[in-house]
Formats: sequence, structure tokens, C-alpha cells
Amino acid sequence: MAMKPEYKVWIAQNVKDNGYGQCDQITQEMQKAFPHLQRARGFYYCFLWGQRTHWWLVDTDDTIVDPTAAQFPSKGKGVYEEISDEEISDRVPVGVCANCGGPRYAKDDGTVCSEECGIEYIAYLNNP
Repeated sequence: MAMKPEYKVWIAQNVKDNGYGQCDQITQEMQKAFPHLQRARGFYYCFLWGQRTHWWLVDTDDTIVDPTAAQFPSKGKGVYEEISDEEISDRVPVGVCANCGGPRYAKDDGTVCSEECGIEYIAYLNNP
């Protein structure tokens, strides 16, 4: 389904500079204006940029309302995948591993992504 005209008007009036990096804040603001919209978070799969963590809204008829879709080269024509709160710690990176530079998740202990990286990192720190 197409996005309702009133949503398009709100987005045009309230989202500046395509909303890059502001999806959390802007979806909260839009939900205040349209309380029936539900916020969703997860991944947006852009055809050019690949997977990105993202927030968007869902209308009562399950239409996706993405006030910051313009930040992506695919302009919201990619795939949205909502993830549950339980999946967040396993699937959304919170930083980078101090040893290998790969993604580190909330479920990981400390500053490294795995026990193996922890051992390598300690060895590196202890070897001047």
C-alpha cells in the first residue's frame, strides 16, 4: 500500500537533510504526531549499501512508513526486517573488537568479540 498523504506532508515539513543517522529520533517524533503508528527496529537492506540497522514506523494496515527512507540510495525500496528485543544483543553491533576490528555485540564480554580474540589481544598487550 502507498503511504498516506498526511505522512508525506509531515515528513516534508519535519525531516531535514534526508534524516541520515536520525531514524530513532525522527520515528519517535512522528509517532507523537500519529500515535497509531508503531515503531519498528531491525535491518534495512539497501540494494547499494547492504544491511543497515534502522528504525521505521508501521501503520495499522501494515504499511511501512519510513520518514528517513531518503537517506538510502534505494529510497525505501529495499527490504525491511524487524527484529525482536531478544535478538538485539545477538544481531546489532555495539562496537568493534579491539583485536580483529570485527563487530562486537552486547552479548560479547568486554572489548573483544570472542574468547579467541581475547587471548590474542592479551598476548599482544603483554608482548612489548
